[in-house]
Amino acid sequence: MANPTIQEQLEAVSILLQDKRELRNPLELHRRILRIQLRIDKASKQGATSSWNDQGAIINLQKKSNETKKPIASFLDPAIFNLKAMSKVAKEIVEVFSEHSVADNGQERVLGYFSAEKENLAKLLEATLKEDISSIEKVAEELSVKPSFLLYITSTLIQPFLQEVARKIDVSQLDSWWQSTCPVCGRQPAVAKIRQRKRYLACTFCGTEYLSDRFVCVNCGNKDPYTLRYLAVDADPALQIDFCDKCRHYIKVIDELKLGEPIPKGLEDIMTLNLDILAERRKLTRDKPL
Repeated sequence: MANPTIQEQLEAVSILLQDKRELRNPLELHRRILRIQLRIDKASKQGATSSWNDQGAIINLQKKSNETKKPIASFLDPAIFNLKAMSKVAKEIVEVFSEHSVADNGQERVLGYFSAEKENLAKLLEATLKEDISSIEKVAEELSVKPSFLLYITSTLIQPFLQEVARKIDVSQLDSWWQSTCPVCGRQPAVAKIRQRKRYLACTFCGTEYLSDRFVCVNCGNKDPYTLRYLAVDADPALQIDFCDKCRHYIKVIDELKLGEPIPKGLEDIMTLNLDILAERRKLTRDKPL
């Protein structure tokens, strides 16, 4: 399935808002963020300082990724991003969060940090690309804000660019990756899809879908069939929760053959929030996205 553009995702959210009243709040917030991201995506370089139409650059990144088994994002230099443009977009994202009362009272401190020196934003973008959570937590502590708030801002800024990279990589890498984290952005998957009796892990951040062992915990690597279990959803046979008794981690599973209507790509996590509620009741956990 092709990785949808920001415009296509925005159109899908607008349609769902008319039918899914129970998901109105998260969908509306997502739509506002997508509208901001759309301006980045429409720019010829997706927020970067140079174009990524050169397939040779993508091939080189894939080669490094395959050789080291590290995600492509870990080899990206934050200097490729247009920090001036990114700072403006970051301000808009913070304002949206403020209006939706999602963040605490640290919005102004965050904006001040971004405005003080352009390198401040560059360091956070690099930490996000390279999965350096400790650096993000350190800045969050200095600003007295939640690390997840900073992480969301920086992730939103680079998401259109990483989605473009994901559209251009060779599908062969996706079928030979065989790791739980995304081969493009390095994030832990929250959703898996069953297609033609195979399990694909779906990265709802960059849109990458990659082949995975069907009977393995994506969190701890457990393959013991006696401790790998699932929870069925009586109201919808297309959905279930796979979880591991050893680490109590879960992943949401969508059987595409049993779906009454397709779930737009990129919205799988939001459209299955009912599974998160069910998992929480069973005291299961899921890793926070990078």
